[in-house]
Amino acid sequence: MGRTPALLTLVAAIATITMSATAATAAAPATPAGLGAARLEGPFLLAGRVTLAKLVPGERVGQLVSRTWTFTPACATGACDTIRLVRQRETGSDRVTLHRGKPGYYVGKGTFFAPLRCAKRVYPNGAAVPFTITVQVTAALQTPTDLVASRVNATYVNLSRRNLTPCVGVLGHDAAVYHGHLLLGPPPTGGAGA
Repeated sequence: MGRTPALLTLVAAIATITMSATAATAAAPATPAGLGAARLEGPFLLAGRVTLAKLVPGERVGQLVSRTWTFTPACATGACDTIRLVRQRETGSDRVTLHRGKPGYYVGKGTFFAPLRCAKRVYPNGAAVPFTITVQVTAALQTPTDLVASRVNATYVNLSRRNLTPCVGVLGHDAAVYHGHLLLGPPPTGGAGA
């Protein structure tokens, strides 16, 4: 069974994005005004840089990280008002619900728990870490059935942490910026930081 020329062009464009992380020219890219209609779906490989790291063990400003974020839309087609995000971290992953604030922009809030030492004991969930995620669609490709997001910019911001141990102590906060592309192959592993 043969493939249509349009499908072959699209496959070539997606492969170009995946291998070189540059804008594809073989398929019809969305105009900036049309990005708000793009469907945000699938795994994205993100390159990140820590922009704030105050009293967070193992993190420093300027540190580079590699992360995989997976987006699952809550609607059948098109740009959805609600997206479920699974966000990889160094020591686990978070599930966050993102809401579309304006076309092409999504925001969500979540909390994860980090280990914290108190006296001679380490509490695995000793610190509550609330955070805000923002995602902006920056490029998209037209498939035969939908306009699909192919590149994003994102931010992670943690303004404060809550100590859940019996010890008194000042906890830090952190932030990072990301950019990345739709991932078609298996995600890489590893990387430290936010």
